[in-house]
Amino acid sequence: MTLTSAASLPGVIDNRLVALEARDIVRRIDAAAGPLWRCADAFVARGENWLTQRWLARLIRRATAMNNQDEALAWLQRLRSRAAGGTWSFLPDDRGVLTMVESMLPGAGDAAPVDATDTADALMPADPMRAVLFYVPGGGFMLPPTPRQREIAASLAEGFGARAEIGRHRLAPEHHFPVPVDDLCDQYISVMRSGTPPERMIVAGDSAGATLALSMLLALRNRTIAMPAGVLLFSPWTDLAMRGWSYITKGASSDSPFRMETAAFAARLYLHDTLPTDGAASPAYATLEGFPPMTVHCSRYDIHFDDAVRLAEQAEAANVPIRVNYWDSPRHHLERFGSRDANESIRLAADTARGWLDGQV
Repeated sequence: MTLTSAASLPGVIDNRLVALEARDIVRRIDAAAGPLWRCADAFVARGENWLTQRWLARLIRRATAMNNQDEALAWLQRLRSRAAGGTWSFLPDDRGVLTMVESMLPGAGDAAPVDATDTADALMPADPMRAVLFYVPGGGFMLPPTPRQREIAASLAEGFGARAEIGRHRLAPEHHFPVPVDDLCDQYISVMRSGTPPERMIVAGDSAGATLALSMLLALRNRTIAMPAGVLLFSPWTDLAMRGWSYITKGASSDSPFRMETAAFAARLYLHDTLPTDGAASPAYATLEGFPPMTVHCSRYDIHFDDAVRLAEQAEAANVPIRVNYWDSPRHHLERFGSRDANESIRLAADTARGWLDGQV
């Protein structure tokens, strides 16, 4: 399937969405909560998104105004320390606004720096006989996993009887593409060599972690290394050139915690001299032949929603089974929040993974 120039027009995304829904590739998931709770949650979410947009813009202004690289990297390491320790998050997690307010308090930046590459050990003891969830957390390519992301990986793995293995990679901007992808490939191969066959592995990732997970699979395919049983993606970011209209329409509203300049900042530091249309780094421009089945969970109001639609079209063109489940929610990676929809998303994803492992889907 070729994506024509007409497919990039603002209103055409809805037509493409309807066509995918008619073919049962994309489906809308009804909210688990009642209408009053949904309205209240949407109000809170948009408030958090508005605050996050401005806080991230402030961080970018501060980073770009620093006098030298050493000062900027030392500051970034303090942010990484807070993220890994749960006292600060790139996005609000289950504590929402309170997490961000805490980061503004005096002394919040005094935590000791940590080696971000040493904060993502496997969540459970290795057992080669068990299925493995290989989960790559997002963080704008720059931050280590937060405690909430670890909890999500553990809950998801528990849902289909697997052990969770957190994908470890060096972080941008010190280590730009392809270093993080190579790190993940090495870890995936290590899990295989430890005795877990690829057909007993599920790869997953959220946001920028989904970018890395897809790039890892592209690299593994090119090296003729066996694919996992399936791929679970949550709010995936696939187009680092940000050509979808959702980047503009949602980035300019409180429906998303990101603005285009925030995403562009993260992409620039990760890509370095690599073009944002290079399929190895930006999976929206790659072919997906040979990929295992995929399932995507996302929000209709997410800045990355057009990426999910395009990924469905890419997979269909490559004869790769794919399902996109979306919620009418202004939450980016809604699984981060302690809600009925988050629990339902994790349950659905676990059921899908179990079906792949049992050969049922």
